Amino acid sequence: MSEKKPKSTAKNTSKKPASGKVTKPLRRASAAKSGQTSSKHDKAASNRKAKLFGRIKKSDTQGAYTSVKNRKSKMVFSSKASGASALGGFEQDKNRFRMVWGLALVILALLISRAYYIQVANAQFYQDKGNELITSERTQKSYRGMITDRNNLPLAVSAPLATVSFSPHDYSREYYELKRIIITNPSSPQLQARMQKRLDNMDLTKLAAAANISVDELKKVTAIDDSIDVTDEKAVKAALPSGAGSHYLPLLNKVTPEIAQSVSSLDFPGVYEKNFFQRYYPQPQSNAQLLGFMGQNAKDPEGGYEGRAGIERQYEKDLAGDDGKVLVLKDAKQNSLKEIKQIEPEVPGKDVALTIDSRLQYLLYKELEKAGRLQKARWSTGMIVDVQTGEVLALSTWPSFNSNNLNEMTGENQRNRALLDVFEPGSVMKPFTVAAALDSGKYTPTTLIDTNPGSIRVRGYTIRDHNNLGMINMATLLQKSSNVASTKIALSLPADAISNMQRQFGFGSKTPLQFPGEGSGLIVTPKEKETSRRATVSYGYGLQVTLAQVAQAYSALAAGGVMHPLTLIKDDKSQPSKRIMAHEQAMSIVQMLESVTEPGGTAKAAAIDGYRVAGKTGTSRRINPDGGYYTDQYRNVFAGMAPASNPKLVGVMLIEDPRGQIYAGLTVAPVFHNVMKEALRLYNVPLDKPLKTEAQ
Repeated sequence: MSEKKPKSTAKNTSKKPASGKVTKPLRRASAAKSGQTSSKHDKAASNRKAKLFGRIKKSDTQGAYTSVKNRKSKMVFSSKASGASALGGFEQDKNRFRMVWGLALVILALLISRAYYIQVANAQFYQDKGNELITSERTQKSYRGMITDRNNLPLAVSAPLATVSFSPHDYSREYYELKRIIITNPSSPQLQARMQKRLDNMDLTKLAAAANISVDELKKVTAIDDSIDVTDEKAVKAALPSGAGSHYLPLLNKVTPEIAQSVSSLDFPGVYEKNFFQRYYPQPQSNAQLLGFMGQNAKDPEGGYEGRAGIERQYEKDLAGDDGKVLVLKDAKQNSLKEIKQIEPEVPGKDVALTIDSRLQYLLYKELEKAGRLQKARWSTGMIVDVQTGEVLALSTWPSFNSNNLNEMTGENQRNRALLDVFEPGSVMKPFTVAAALDSGKYTPTTLIDTNPGSIRVRGYTIRDHNNLGMINMATLLQKSSNVASTKIALSLPADAISNMQRQFGFGSKTPLQFPGEGSGLIVTPKEKETSRRATVSYGYGLQVTLAQVAQAYSALAAGGVMHPLTLIKDDKSQPSKRIMAHEQAMSIVQMLESVTEPGGTAKAAAIDGYRVAGKTGTSRRINPDGGYYTDQYRNVFAGMAPASNPKLVGVMLIEDPRGQIYAGLTVAPVFHNVMKEALRLYNVPLDKPLKTEAQ
């Protein structure tokens, strides 16, 4: 019996260490090993326990048992509780606590950073995004300045107009929405009453009467169906008008704001008004090429208009002004509710006052039209200039177009021929050949030139006059328009003498008008050996000029050799005047030109009763694109001034390819007569010559 008890005890102690707890039997076993005698069976059990404890002691950090210093020594256990329960100890909990709070702090920092970024660092961006949902910027069109004549009469004005349209889709949507609110709110009689009142105001009869449109047409496009279930969103959506015209039906197109107000004041759902300015020209045909026209600006998202030609284009910046911007509050349907504030102020355009006299402009156009039709010409153009100031009083071209209806405009009738087209001027250049002769000192007004036998041979070419004029002076050269005398003068002077004088009078460069697309012409200086070119330049061939250059040059002669730069803008003196020729020489040429309109001259039809008139005709052949000149096509030009004793006005007229007559004295000279006669009367220019009596 005594041997069985220790055996039982060994079995029990072998199971206890597995639980990780220190037991008293283990302490007794250790004591027995050191001081008591055990049986072989007890020793074997002790060896098994030692092996078990050796496997458990793999890590000192676990602390279940102390290290074994000597295999023969007794096992010593720690007095502190440890083992598996250390995994949930204070140190591990403290680490987890720190990790959780660290993570929370990081998340909090991120949230704070994000809030700072949204509300402080990038606050304006998100404010703008929010404002986009409920507000929008609306362009406030500036009033375009007027273009007036020298007497402040309007030549181009901006008329305020409005277009009123109707959206059947928006109307029907509002109608069904009001009915839905009424049906779904039986417990709110006040709300129902307000909605019913709004529904009653949507009577299409009112809109039809105000817009002068059939009520049946309105009912047809709105397609209201009172039988549908307005609480069914899909049914309502299917019933709304769709397709072409469902969002836009014009009620009033381009009407005055007063007329548009009669419809827009109804405050009718689906009715929209668009206000704009439309350019209007009181005298369209006579001013079309000068003033130009308006065209749509492709860069403007709202489809604004800008000047596309003429004065409208040249002074676009001054006329247009600056558009304003207004911040408006909008509803969910993107309709403007009210203006919140002015973002940028509107700056109205400036008025542009021209030097043009609208009375003279109309008269010039009518005479050009009359002569052009009578002569079955391609086109005709002309200018009237104030000699003392260089102001252009009239500038017009036929055929023209109605600038209020651009459907009439073509590539041909929109050209301002007086400024854009260049041509060989012919004999109107002979006064400047005479000017070069007088300036050289080799010639005087009384110097005789031998034109016998009425022709001259130059480098294989024969240059002829209409007949043999014999010995002639400078005045006769101009009166009879002698090509032979002009050639002899040119060949007797240095090769560049004639060309230099032409440049001195403004030929070969643009006028100070700086009109859009204006031509500069071409003056070529012949070389010493180019005798044929030196000859042709002297009588107006082999060079290119514009009619405006001719007008400017004749104005300089009329002003006694002083060049007053041309201008179209009143009170605009961008360039100073300058003397280009001695007064005596210039006035002597004017006196010579007076003989052209007298009996024996080439332009008797230009004479005006009671006034001394000086001028020069030019009849030149038109250039053939295939080479050479046409034998049956001509260009007629007349440049004149009045009164010759003290010139006040210069007029220059041109008719291209006349089919009735071929000489300038018969085609354009009468146009000058009719226009200049009225111009002298309008400006109260004193007579400088006795009036003819009936006997005369």
